[in-house]
Amino acid sequence: MKRCLLFISLLSLTVWACTPKVAEETTKTEEEKPKTETPKPKPQEGISPCPNWNDAPNKEQLTTDYVLCRDEIKKENYDAAYTLWKRVYDVAPAADGRRNTIYTWGLAIYNDKYKKATDPTEKKAHVDFIMKLYDEMNECYPKDKGFIYGRKAFDLYYNYPDMATQQEKYDLFKKSLDTDGVKSQAFVLNPFTDLLIRQYNDKAISIEEARKYDQLIKDVLANGLAKSKGQTLENFQIVESYAPMRLEEFEAEKGFYDCDYYKNKYLANYEENRSDCDVLIDVYSTLRWGGCSEADAKLQEINNAYGSSCREDEPAPDPKDPRPTTGPSCKDLLRAGQYVEAVKCMEERYNKTSNTEYKAKYAYSMASIYYGKLKKFSTARNWANKAAENKPGWGKPYKLIGDMYASSGPLCGPGRGWESQVVVWVAMDMWYKAKKDPSVAAAAQKSINKYSQYLPEKQDGFMRGVKEGDSYKVPCWIQRTTKVRFKK
Repeated sequence: MKRCLLFISLLSLTVWACTPKVAEETTKTEEEKPKTETPKPKPQEGISPCPNWNDAPNKEQLTTDYVLCRDEIKKENYDAAYTLWKRVYDVAPAADGRRNTIYTWGLAIYNDKYKKATDPTEKKAHVDFIMKLYDEMNECYPKDKGFIYGRKAFDLYYNYPDMATQQEKYDLFKKSLDTDGVKSQAFVLNPFTDLLIRQYNDKAISIEEARKYDQLIKDVLANGLAKSKGQTLENFQIVESYAPMRLEEFEAEKGFYDCDYYKNKYLANYEENRSDCDVLIDVYSTLRWGGCSEADAKLQEINNAYGSSCREDEPAPDPKDPRPTTGPSCKDLLRAGQYVEAVKCMEERYNKTSNTEYKAKYAYSMASIYYGKLKKFSTARNWANKAAENKPGWGKPYKLIGDMYASSGPLCGPGRGWESQVVVWVAMDMWYKAKKDPSVAAAAQKSINKYSQYLPEKQDGFMRGVKEGDSYKVPCWIQRTTKVRFKK
């Protein structure tokens, strides 16, 4: 998988020069004069405690090897660099005491060895040594611990995924974030977001821990976007296209966020679309799902707006579809934000009625809930397809499936790049189907126009041996075959 790797500069270490005190002259006699001692210089701040070449007898040779090694590293001639690197590493792993380049070069050299190795035992040995270099770097440059924890975890997540458990990777990223806090590096956020969601879904962490790091990710991102410039800002913008959308998966967990979270996020949609009945019921039910009280003034306002201008669109009773005379209807459950109970009610109604119009409406409503609220994309697609089967020519189910695919960029890739862009192909397939229905043609075309800019570049396809018009199976949860299209 191609990733948008975030290249973060290593922190430089500041050196403070300290001038030793000069012993005062005395007028004591030769007999009284104490023995003179050479004053010891104070240790310099910012100098690594690990061996450097300043006191080495072969300092000149080491510095020469260092310069030659740097040249080979720049040219990615890692085999040629190894002997030079090893001579410096064995004697002066901290180089001049102010930079960790010997360690970062070692990581590059041994990563190259790992890629070239074919024997699993040999590959593991190279990764073990890489991990050793990280641990040594942590000891030699303690001020950089947060960065080093993060980079070690990043390597295990992307480059050596089978060499550590999910828990081990998660714990390393967590150490990085705990160490650097709101000033954490951008490259930590995307993989940690993915692991945080996985850990929570696997019940490996508590809801309190998930909430804590959900908020920390958002705080780090906000801080980075507000205070960064240049390449660093661009790195945070890459995170912005991935992490927030992934974290929305926590909305499927009732009680994960409080009422204020949902108000802050969704009320703006109501304010902008006060006459849209679908928006009114969606916002109302979402706030109820988020724990907002029916007595809340804003909810009462939305409810009154819905009641005065929107008709109830739950299918009328079918003579062959007996309904309970007591208890809430499916629509009541939906409006109350009881999504799990609502889809259960709708599925019962779907199975009992023989009216295909009713079946289509129930199926579409369930698809919308599973996609938008419960974040179960595969289940949502199944119900959308059933809606289309029961009402041939209806474009809304296809429009919904297209929306599911288009929103899966962060789920199926890093938010940018090939893996995230190929989902647009299958999304467009669905939107073109939807366009055949005049009632949704305009909305479908709007989506096509919007996402055309996110199609992959022809050069990206060339690098993968993929040409315009080729058949291509989109992976991830989608698993659908489509036609390759590039950005014009």
